[in-house]
Amino acid sequence: MDYKRFEGESDKDLINRICSEKDNIGSWQDVANVLNELLGTCFTESKYRKNFKLYTEGFQDSQQLLLDEHADKISKQLYEIKKERIKIQTLNLERNKKDRIESRQELYYEQIGSLVNTLPLPEFVLWDSDEENNEEEIYVLALSDLHAGATFVSMYNEYSLEIMKERFEFLLYKMEQFIKQHKVKKIYVVGLGDFIQGCIHLNDLRINDTSVVKATIQVSRIVAQFLNNLSKFTIVNYHHVITSNHSQMRYLGTKASELMDEDMEYIIGHYIKDLLANNNRIEVIVSEEHCDYIILPILGWNIICMHGHQIKNLDNVLSNLSDKLDTNVDYLLLGHFHNMKILSGMEKCTYDTEVLIAPSFVGSDPYSDTIFKGSKAAAVVYGFHEYEGHNETYKFILN
Repeated sequence: MDYKRFEGESDKDLINRICSEKDNIGSWQDVANVLNELLGTCFTESKYRKNFKLYTEGFQDSQQLLLDEHADKISKQLYEIKKERIKIQTLNLERNKKDRIESRQELYYEQIGSLVNTLPLPEFVLWDSDEENNEEEIYVLALSDLHAGATFVSMYNEYSLEIMKERFEFLLYKMEQFIKQHKVKKIYVVGLGDFIQGCIHLNDLRINDTSVVKATIQVSRIVAQFLNNLSKFTIVNYHHVITSNHSQMRYLGTKASELMDEDMEYIIGHYIKDLLANNNRIEVIVSEEHCDYIILPILGWNIICMHGHQIKNLDNVLSNLSDKLDTNVDYLLLGHFHNMKILSGMEKCTYDTEVLIAPSFVGSDPYSDTIFKGSKAAAVVYGFHEYEGHNETYKFILN
């Protein structure tokens, strides 16, 4: 064959091209003859053979290096894509989990609603007062630890659903006197949780005289009837905490607060709100979902209300809660502990910060008798002044 140099082709490119045609030319000596003629040289075939071998190995190595770099780049890109996909999947899992929890609560609420719709609504009887309002003092009635469904007899106390109804009737009588005496045009009422006995301990099976669902319906209606009757004498602003311990649903051996969103207080608060929907003298406010506290908007004070089962150290709770909420907590109103207490916090300009622990509506039980920590069944009204803060306390003993 007649081999020629291409236009602009270098000696190196010419040698590599001719050597690559070795199988068509013949032997390496034939290749050397062609190259020596084209280049005007007289090298032996070994020079061209060795140079071409080095060129071939180098070309293969460079190609492999490019392939490795490309593969590494693709691998990194695939890894980044995988990470982004995992992030999206994680967000979707959390979103789906939240949706399932909310849907399950709504479904359970609807199922209970199909039963409670058979109950008659309270008769809304309104009562107006022309007496002058005491605007310098705001009063808060705390209801805590009703433990509806529990039935027992202790040393100084006896309890059942019927007795709970009687106590609310007596409390209504005391509140009517209190409202007229203090000329109260608006009262705040706070439900601090544990409205049902629930079933979080094996012992609850022995003291419950009804199912958890029935107790939930009955206590909701009893409290709604009390608030409705209370509205005969004053405007009622009712707040309900949706998180406590006895009202938790502990499925399949789950631990305390492990399923915090599975709480019957959510249903109780919303059912009370439904029962009182036609009464324009009552405003029912249920704490936000996934939130274990409520804030009372009274005279500018930061009053935080919660059940109290989350708190392990009462001595530092005001400062810890202030740090957590990034605000100065003036008063913390709790239930859970059953015994009424007032714990001083920090002295301020015109008032003291305090932890206010409400008494229990249920009172002492056989267990509290054994540990000598029983207390009378009671409800309490706290008075708040616009400058002095908490400066009045009225305890109504119910048994």
